[in-house]
Amino acid sequence: MRVLRLPLAALLAAAAACASGKTTPSQTTSPSATAVYNKAPAKKNPRVISEQELQDPSITSRDALTAIRHLRPACLVSRGPTGSGGGTGGGGDAMVSVDYGPLQSSSYLSTITTQGLKEVRCLDSNDAQNRFGLNANGGPVVVLLYNKQP
Repeated sequence: MRVLRLPLAALLAAAAACASGKTTPSQTTSPSATAVYNKAPAKKNPRVISEQELQDPSITSRDALTAIRHLRPACLVSRGPTGSGGGTGGGGDAMVSVDYGPLQSSSYLSTITTQGLKEVRCLDSNDAQNRFGLNANGGPVVVLLYNKQP
């Protein structure tokens, strides 16, 4: 019996020491309260430009090409092979699609404003080819999504 009392006494002493220990700030603050103060800013999606970003006053006065270059410069850069055409009109150049319609040259971006745009999606060459086939020329595709009017 004496052998059992010694471990039991040690266990009770350890429990008492833990119970009387000081509390740390993380123990007294609720997890939701700390989450509010330690919340990092939302990370931007490198492939999507949101409507909120497009409606920023410093962006709304610009054409779509300038806005995309300012907000996501990597959207218009091809990282794959440029195909057989090369140069400015060959494969590898960024293409543009409005609401997933037919592809157009990236120069089209300089003719439109950001007003009315809901979102800009930047498809890499693989996603572009899966969606648009060989018409994507192996380059990135910028998809402009407009607000639908009732």
